[in-house]
Formats: sequence, C-alpha cells, structure tokens
Amino acid sequence: MLAEWSFLGFLIPPLAVPVLIALGLYLLLRRLFVRLRLYHWFWQPVLLDIAIYALLLWAVLTLTGSLPIAG
Repeated sequence: MLAEWSFLGFLIPPLAVPVLIALGLYLLLRRLFVRLRLYHWFWQPVLLDIAIYALLLWAVLTLTGSLPIAG
C-alpha cells in the first residue's frame, strides 16, 4: 500500500509526482507539435492531446515502477 508523503505539513499522494512529470513532458511535446505545425494533420487535436498525455503518464508510471502490473 502506498502512503502519502508529508511536505511542509501537506500530505501529497504518491501519484502526484508522476502526474507532474508527465504534464511537463506533455507541455514540451505540445510546444514541439505546434512549432512543427503537426496539429494541422489531425481531425481532433484535443483527442490527440488526451492520448499523448495518457501515454506519457503510462510511460512515466511504468519507468518508475509505480504501475501495478498483474502477472
């Protein structure tokens, strides 16, 4: 069971750090996509944003070993 972390008297859930890392990576990748004008090729750019963030969060959780994998 994962426990909360105490930071300056605030309880922080353990999922907060990977979420913030994935958010930072997502913002960098989004800036790159805008600069290269890749959003022009997608019908729904918002759905692309959601998919990219979900994949980045999955990758960060997998690489840090925080993702419970059955088997």
